[in-house]
Amino acid sequence: MRNKLRTEKKKLESEIEKLRQLLKENEQTLHRRLEEMEKKITMVENANITKLSNQITSLNAVITEIGKKCQAPAWELLKDVRSTLSRCNNVKIQSPEVVKSYKVMVTLDPDTAAPGLLLSEGGRHVRRARIAKPLPDTPKRFTHNPCVLGREGFTSGRHYWEVQLLREWDGWHVGVAAESVNRKGVFSWSPEGGLWAVRGAVGQYSALTSPETTMSPREKPLKLGVYLDYEGGRLSVFNADSWELLYSFPQVPFTERLFPYFCLGPGLLGLFEAALRLV
Repeated sequence: MRNKLRTEKKKLESEIEKLRQLLKENEQTLHRRLEEMEKKITMVENANITKLSNQITSLNAVITEIGKKCQAPAWELLKDVRSTLSRCNNVKIQSPEVVKSYKVMVTLDPDTAAPGLLLSEGGRHVRRARIAKPLPDTPKRFTHNPCVLGREGFTSGRHYWEVQLLREWDGWHVGVAAESVNRKGVFSWSPEGGLWAVRGAVGQYSALTSPETTMSPREKPLKLGVYLDYEGGRLSVFNADSWELLYSFPQVPFTERLFPYFCLGPGLLGLFEAALRLV
């Protein structure tokens, strides 16, 4: 009996030592990531400094926690080591390089396009038509608003795509829409209506929240970067040229398939067709 207890004790001590080593390795990894983030702070604009500083604070908190746990009794270490390691893995870095590494190819779905829209053959360009041509009214098609969705829907993961605004003064919406968004009539231009998007028109910019949130970019965005973190419940939109954060929607749990969403206004005083291009 004593021999069995001694054997079990040695096994437990061995497991505890492995856990301590694992925590130590995670601490070193986090220190390296912290150093990388501090270097990146000098490379980003003021709009991102606050975000990166918050991430540094989170990393420092995790590092401090790991340091304390390494000194804790064995039973405390075993009790919540999984939780601590999970927090290590959940700290996100949202530098341009990291976000753009999730870039995906988005193409437009002609089956969803409103009758007043014209799509390019490859599904990478959309513009308003002067005269709407008749199209079959299928369940997927928008009929009352000049909108179109991407072919690709997302139910997990992180995804990033870019949209060129071909005429900066035209009205446009860019973001994501839930699969259940109303396509046949008037719907709520907000997350409550299954829509997370920003819009611009005649030099005015806003996020489609309820009520709308005015945005004041430092310069007119000509190319937008859209970043979707499905599990994180976050949609952020950037000026893809300057990497200025235009808006990040409050964190929510996404529960259904989300599609890249685009909507076009009538064009400058109705004289030119509004247009967007995926890049």
